[in-house]
Amino acid sequence: MRLADSLHIPLFPLGTVLFSGGVLPLRIFEPRYLSMIGNCMRDDAGFGVVLITEGREAGTAARFHHVGTLARIEDFDRLEDGHLGITCRGERRFRVIEHAIQEDHLITADVEFLAEQVAPPLPDSYPEMKRFLQGLYRREELKVWADSIIPDWENGHWLACRLIEVLPLAAEGRQAFLEMEAGERLVNLARVMDENGLI
Repeated sequence: MRLADSLHIPLFPLGTVLFSGGVLPLRIFEPRYLSMIGNCMRDDAGFGVVLITEGREAGTAARFHHVGTLARIEDFDRLEDGHLGITCRGERRFRVIEHAIQEDHLITADVEFLAEQVAPPLPDSYPEMKRFLQGLYRREELKVWADSIIPDWENGHWLACRLIEVLPLAAEGRQAFLEMEAGERLVNLARVMDENGLI
């Protein structure tokens, strides 16, 4: 993978995988993350979402995969239970170079961003993949998700990310797709959908 630039950011290990353009709602209640969100909002900065490999979302610092996605806060609200609700959107993939754990168990890391192919080669099955996602986009039970996305139907990178979000894949499977280059991700996703009779 070709590396782009680097940054020092806080990390939020979660039991989910965030993709570029994807929307992630979170309920924030731990002091370390309330402080992190406050700093991000003050500095107009993002934080890294990484998939947990060992441990839990709450409590002591968890172990995590070292490829994740930068999240940017788009909205926030005080929930009925008094906790902070935020809505984030995924931006760029990164790889963790090194990390440290603060006294409050917040993890910070030096990361290098991974470049994406702007226009990955499209497989022959791309029109069928697009029709499949458009069908999901119109389903009433997915209206909240559909309303949160910004359609870009002819963009193979965007289409693959949205399909991976909604297909019934295990978190580790989504992580494997996240770590692929855009072209490889699209081809492998087409294969998985074909094997499961979805296209």
